[in-house]
Amino acid sequence: MMIKSRLLSIFIVTFLLVMCSKINSDVVSMEEFQSKILDENTFVLDVRTEAEFYGPLGHIEGAMLIPIDELSSRISELDDVKNENIYVVCRSGNRSNVGKNLLRENSFHAINVDGGMLAWKPLDNE
Repeated sequence: MMIKSRLLSIFIVTFLLVMCSKINSDVVSMEEFQSKILDENTFVLDVRTEAEFYGPLGHIEGAMLIPIDELSSRISELDDVKNENIYVVCRSGNRSNVGKNLLRENSFHAINVDGGMLAWKPLDNE
């Protein structure tokens, strides 16, 4: 009886871990993004304003800029990368989450980079 209880407990914990990882598969931390994902083939969409993009926090080299307020009307500009992972960034991760949701509603493979450019600079300077 004790073995069955233990096996059931292990199964439940494993199931919950797998389900939690699937729930969060549309979010990645900036640290993980920089260390494991970002390379010359990564498609990055920045949804900040143009002033923020060129401002003090800078931007990720090669990123495409479409401000969040324009994303729904300019979404067709992303048709060429519809089947690729699109990593969406903003200042802190809030607008990029909105952008990620909009893209996913339109059948894009979008992933929110949590922490945004506020997290980029400290890692960049290490």
